[in-house]
Order: sequence, then C-alpha cells, then structure tokens
Amino acid sequence: MTRVGTRLPRRRLGKTDLMVAVIGFGGIPIQRAAKEEAIATVQRAHDLGVNFFDTARGYTTSEAHIGEALEGRDYIVATKSGEREASTIQRDVDRSLASLRREQIDLYQFHGANDDEQLDRILARGGALEGLLRAREEGKIAHIGITGHRRETLIRAVRECEEITTVQVPFNLVENEIVHTLVPLCSERDLGVIAMKPVGGGNFTNASLAIKWCLTQPISVAIPGMASVSEVEEDVAVALADIELSSTERDQCERMKLELDRRTCRRCRYCEPCPNEVAIGMLLHGVSIVRRMGAARFKEWGAEGIIASAARCQECGECTAKCPYDLPISELIRDAVAYYESIPELRSRANA
Repeated sequence: MTRVGTRLPRRRLGKTDLMVAVIGFGGIPIQRAAKEEAIATVQRAHDLGVNFFDTARGYTTSEAHIGEALEGRDYIVATKSGEREASTIQRDVDRSLASLRREQIDLYQFHGANDDEQLDRILARGGALEGLLRAREEGKIAHIGITGHRRETLIRAVRECEEITTVQVPFNLVENEIVHTLVPLCSERDLGVIAMKPVGGGNFTNASLAIKWCLTQPISVAIPGMASVSEVEEDVAVALADIELSSTERDQCERMKLELDRRTCRRCRYCEPCPNEVAIGMLLHGVSIVRRMGAARFKEWGAEGIIASAARCQECGECTAKCPYDLPISELIRDAVAYYESIPELRSRANA
C-alpha cells in the first residue's frame, strides 16, 4: 500500500544548511503563462509545501512573477545570471533583488558555465566570482552556486572554487552519468546537488515516474518546470507518496531510458565546431527551448539562422565520431527540423 505523507520531505542543501523540500519549483515555464496564472501556480506550489524556487535573469518574467506571488512569504529562492564580469553580474544581482522583491537572495548562481573558457572568465580577476563575492559581503546574496550542462567543467569548478556551495545540473533517467562522477565529488565537498530537467525537458512518457526515480538518487532537490496548478499538484503528489520504486516501476524506468538514451542530446557540445558551420547544439537544444519556453523565445535566440544552418549538413559523420554518447546526430538534426516545420511560428524558417 502506498504511504502518503502530509508534508514534503526535506533535505539539507549541502553546506548552505538550508533545508529544502525534495521537490522544488523550476521557474522556466511560467514565463509563457499569463501573469494571473503564473502567480496562482507559484502560490499553489508554496501552499503545498514547496519552499525552493529556482529562476534566472534570463527567464524574462519569471523572477517578477515569483517575487509578486511570494512577497511576504517565507521561502528559499535561487536565481542566476549568465554575466561573466564582476560589474555586470553585480548589476544583475540588484535587478534580481528588485524583481524578486527581496532584501537578500538565498542562492545566486553562475548560469550556464558550459565550457572551460566560460569558467575561466568567471574565475578570472574582475570576473563574475569577484562580483558575487562582493555582493555576498554586502549582504545581497547568501550563497554562491553554479549551473551547467558539461560535467567535466562543473567538476573542475568544484575542485577550483571553494566558494561554490551548490551545483545545478541536468539529471534524469537518461542523463545520469554524474551519479558516478560529479555527485560523489559534491558529497565529498558537502555541496548541494540541484537536479534540473528531471523529466528530460518534457521528453519522458511518464513524467511522474521520472521524477520519482530522480528523488531516489543522492541529490538535494529536483526542480521540474511547473507551468500550471495541475502540474504543481501532480509533481508534489509524487514526493508525498512512497518514493521507493517497485520492480515494475524499475522496469518501466529502464524502458523509458532505452527509448531515449540514443535520442537525447546532453548539450555537452563535444560535437562542435562543425566544419560546415551547422549550429548542431542549438538545433538540437532548440526543441527543448520551444517546448519549455515557446517559439517566441527560440526566435529571440536566433532561430532563423540556427534552423537555416541545418541545410549545410553534409552528413559527414565528424560530429557523431566526436559524440561521447554515440548519438546519430545527422538523424537528430533531421528530426529537429521536422519538429520546427510543425510549429507555425517557425515553419517559414524551417523551409528557408
């Protein structure tokens, strides 16, 4: 019989000592919603016991919606900036404080540190780390974290930057390689692990089971994107029930993994650069952007040029040879273009 709790279990977020509900709120999808719906979604999550809310400067209206929805309430907020210089990330901290209506942000993260060049800029003299250390000294932020998609870069960041207290990284049934690499290192250094994309950017056929699997792993908190009150209720229900996987559920998880293992881009960018200047990473990642943020957001990121670059693919196989996951990249590019052709706002660009 399934045990159902009345309060979300909490886990310690590494050496921050913050106690966070095992299900957090991923703040990407609410930027697509009308303001009233977004605020209702955020408030429903908080009412059900979610106390960790993740957003970003780059998520357009997300910070502002969370700030308005939770003003005066007790909650833990994490936001982030892609700025790499001290002065510009300090400016973003001030903007985040204003949008979130907070005097202090619990966790401020370097957003999308996806290669060594970006990490070098963050850690350099006058870089973003220097800016966040100053913001912390001024009491504007409490803790510093990092997010990214390439585990090797995140491992290096953990080893070289003792100021980092949390690592936010994709972690799900398919993208699970970090369980034997990055996760043990974070445990050794007492860092919180924030699992983003627990449902693979919406690719898994059984989202609830995918979240349940994630909660059985040695992470601090999983942050599925929540776009509506119904999604909040479904995700919270997973954590309120017994999260131990049955043998049947383990079999179902394995089937989902097998279905997607060689169809899922890990966004590590080892396949690039392409000799024919195909924007491989963004072509594949754009599908997830459209699903989670909408076609308008992808257009802001240069969808026209990205999609048009697919026509230059010669299927030479160089990208596949460099891919550590042995993905059929040329085939995935064709699938991505077909998907864009199904989206009215992108169709003319896909056919260009």
